[in-house]
Amino acid sequence: MSASRSAGALAALVVAVTVTVAQPAYAATTITRADLQGSQVRIEGSGSLPNASLTVNGGALTGRADAAGAFRIESSSFAKPADCAVTVSDGSTSATRTLSGCTTQTPPPPPPPPPSSAPTLSALTVSPTDVVGPDPATGTVTLSAAAPAGGFVVDLTSDNPAAATVPPSVTVPAGASRATFPVTTQQLTNAQSAVMIGTVGGVFSTERHGIITVWDAFHFANGSVSVFPGGTGAGRVVSQPAGVDCLIANGSGSGTCNAFFAVGTVVRLTATAAAGSKFVGFAPKPGCIDASRITVARGTNHACQVGFLPK
Repeated sequence: MSASRSAGALAALVVAVTVTVAQPAYAATTITRADLQGSQVRIEGSGSLPNASLTVNGGALTGRADAAGAFRIESSSFAKPADCAVTVSDGSTSATRTLSGCTTQTPPPPPPPPPSSAPTLSALTVSPTDVVGPDPATGTVTLSAAAPAGGFVVDLTSDNPAAATVPPSVTVPAGASRATFPVTTQQLTNAQSAVMIGTVGGVFSTERHGIITVWDAFHFANGSVSVFPGGTGAGRVVSQPAGVDCLIANGSGSGTCNAFFAVGTVVRLTATAAAGSKFVGFAPKPGCIDASRITVARGTNHACQVGFLPK
């Protein structure tokens, strides 16, 4: 046999051997059957690799494909997945399928929130707090939480019905945390205060209250400044604006030692000693700490003690 013929025969043999050992092509992993009965599971399909080691759901089960890549994995103690799905993987590809005979469990509803504590009466207020009778006012009750179904009843009383009255009760509507009620005032000749009291179920430990002062028109708009003597000397005290003109002698006062001014007026008292006496100052009394600058308050008498002593 010539050398050229021998080389050709060898080449043909190599080609034949190459064709013989070529690997077949395998498709991606597929699951053709997945059944569950109780804890008994059966999974069938084909993988991408022959004789490959297989895992189910990350290792919950294991198996092996045959030479053609087909597999059948069974177990009698398989724990049902919460989503009823199984995933088979051969390390290269994977497939997922829902198990027949398996039902997912609906998660139980969350427990209801614990019941909130029952609301309590937390406040009772009145607005405005100063009125000229018989002008009305408005009271407000406030709860610590929203009122339950059916509403929340607050009992009401006034400790001075001659000045102001309230209805027997007020109901806070369900879901609300406050409610208002009318306060009826009386026409008076002198200022009086009344306490509006709120209770729940007659239990005074839950009492809340608000105060209103009912005025006559004059004292609502005015306050007064008065002067009284201190010491045994003599002198004169006048005011700016005009109003007070008080003569002090022998421990007593005469003339106009008390005068009314509009609320908010700033009054200045000036003291002048008489012959034979000396002015030693005003005593720092409540309402008259500084006699040179007295701010007149509603219905209030600012009493100022002047000091005159003999020289």
